[in-house]
Amino acid sequence: MGKITKYLTTAAAVVTMWGIMSIGASAAPYNNQEHELAQPDGSTVQVKITGDEYFQQIESLDGYTLCRNKDGWISYAQLNEDGTDYVSTGEVYKANDMLSDMKIAKSTNTTNNVKNNLQKHLKINKEAIKSKANAVRKKLHGMDYTKAAVAKSGQNNINTNGLLDSKISTSATSNVKGLTILVDFPDKKSDISKSDLEQFFNGVGYTGYGNNGSVRDYYYDVSGGKVTYTNSLTGFYTAKHPKSYYDDINEETGSYAKSEELATEVFKWLKTSGFDASTLTTDSNGYVKAINILYAGKAEAGWSKGLWPHQSWYTGSDTFNGVKMQKYEMSDIGNDISIYTICHESGHMIYGYPDLYDYDGDSFGTGPYSLMSGGANEKNPTPPDPYCRDIISGWNTPINMNSYGDGAKLDAVANSTGNQAAYKWSGKTPSEYFLIENIQKTGRYADLPSAGLAIWHIDEKGDNSKNQMTASSHYLASIEQADGKNDLENNKNYYDDGDLFRGGYKDSFGDSTTPSSKWWNGSSSGLKISQISKLGNDMTFVQASSGTNPTQPTQPTDPDTSAVTNIAGQATPTASYVSDWEKISALNDGVNPSSSSDRSGAVYGNWPKTGTQWVQYTFNKNVTISSSDVYWFKDGQGIDVPASYRIAYWDGNAWQDVKNPKGLGTEINKYNTTTFTPVSTNAIAIQMDSKGSSSTGIIEWKVNGK
Repeated sequence: MGKITKYLTTAAAVVTMWGIMSIGASAAPYNNQEHELAQPDGSTVQVKITGDEYFQQIESLDGYTLCRNKDGWISYAQLNEDGTDYVSTGEVYKANDMLSDMKIAKSTNTTNNVKNNLQKHLKINKEAIKSKANAVRKKLHGMDYTKAAVAKSGQNNINTNGLLDSKISTSATSNVKGLTILVDFPDKKSDISKSDLEQFFNGVGYTGYGNNGSVRDYYYDVSGGKVTYTNSLTGFYTAKHPKSYYDDINEETGSYAKSEELATEVFKWLKTSGFDASTLTTDSNGYVKAINILYAGKAEAGWSKGLWPHQSWYTGSDTFNGVKMQKYEMSDIGNDISIYTICHESGHMIYGYPDLYDYDGDSFGTGPYSLMSGGANEKNPTPPDPYCRDIISGWNTPINMNSYGDGAKLDAVANSTGNQAAYKWSGKTPSEYFLIENIQKTGRYADLPSAGLAIWHIDEKGDNSKNQMTASSHYLASIEQADGKNDLENNKNYYDDGDLFRGGYKDSFGDSTTPSSKWWNGSSSGLKISQISKLGNDMTFVQASSGTNPTQPTQPTDPDTSAVTNIAGQATPTASYVSDWEKISALNDGVNPSSSSDRSGAVYGNWPKTGTQWVQYTFNKNVTISSSDVYWFKDGQGIDVPASYRIAYWDGNAWQDVKNPKGLGTEINKYNTTTFTPVSTNAIAIQMDSKGSSSTGIIEWKVNGK
């Protein structure tokens, strides 16, 4: 399930940043995603949502926390006395002047006064969030928590605190047929036709709505042709009530009572419709493996209520031509369709894949490197990680590294469909091991920011909502980030170009490296690899060879800064995020500020984003750059200088840090000059790590070269 992602674009093009919003809203977490929610009078307001189907933090466009009041109106929120819930301030949120026709007698003059007394990004305490999310999760997936379900699975190491962690026994080669039921409402018909949805699920070589294949194409590719997953589509069924009846804004948060009512209607209709369910794929107990209920329109209630997309259970005992219906996912169709959510939810339903994102939202899980954590493009979702595709699904048998002797040179070959072989290093504990694969930025990996060897640390007893990264509390699946910063676990960034291993950057991994190959209990795993080759479809590395300290590229001596001028004006600026009221063009508009708070001209800022953000210049030809001058923006209202930053350039294949940087200052009211070994490139970028809860900004950025 997905999130808003942050990465540097390639020099060749400015790549759109995708929030994982698939069929309508996503049964997934996302970070600060803009969405329209309904007010009681039928009008809609734009908000930003962070969270998933279990818990959502919803804010105004300018960062103030919102809630619904007792009458259902979306209002500015404050905390209750013990900080465990939100209560309305009494001030209704209108979002902008376009919605001034809302049918409520409420003065707008008080809005600014209310804001002045509120803190932006107000949150209830972490334990309250966990409690609320767990309550909803157990309601939706109660059967996944029972001892009977654990015993039935035959797995002794199931993490019963996580959703759908049990491994379903499946054949490595199979045809899987799921069911998709389409739903209209008396007052809302689908914007997308049944024939279009048929191709979306089952087409071969599908490219509709900008997708890289259909749902069928995706699973055929990532399984290496071992699985053909198709859906039987039926409907449209017309619900008994208007859409607003089910998408109930006054429903108790997390109850999903009206969505269950709709699901019951749908299944009862299905039984009387004459639909032949005998062709659907079932498990050993006769339950259909994959059921999608897709309804017309968009989810508009928010706060994990109404028809917000989610996965749940049908509690009826009906049989349909000898098969039973139980687990299903419900999503809105909206006016655009993207394959990410269906592929993700199908991984749960068919194979029992675990979620690899953090339910609590205080870490980024495995970022975009697995279908079960997120992605960089909803139209081209990342393949499953090697734990899901090989250990659970059994599509490939990992290569046993323990059988090779010291000095063995091993090949890791990438596959653009995501079906590449992985190496496995095991120890005495069967549930903990390492998986190593080669990921290159092509095909289904084209939207990732980093290429190279991906080293996965797996502990099947772990949980990706446990990000303390201690012996007793750690992820199930971790990406060993080559830069050693643990940005994913520390909620610092969703990914960056330093995550994967490659020659000329980080080419070794062992006990004494950072990150290290030690087991979670701190003992040596014995895994030592070195001499990782440079990026390529076929990457090599040496097992258990001496010299496991990562090597760095050769660094020439002092940079030559002679005969250079500011060439920033020749470049096209881009950024990971720009505040709606700021301008990216401010970076190179040539206006010298009088101070770091100077707003006489345009400025660049990324409020309310925190963590790692970036700005980039792209040139239409290669230039030689030897220094950079940055005038930081600090407004005293949420934007501050960064805690640290780095300067990187595009080498034609990947982003590389500049060599010999001298400067990297963060002083205000002046240009901060950084010199470095000259680079020939057509793109240069600054990656900024924010200071605490502040965002970052720049008034002017000069790059000096020729």
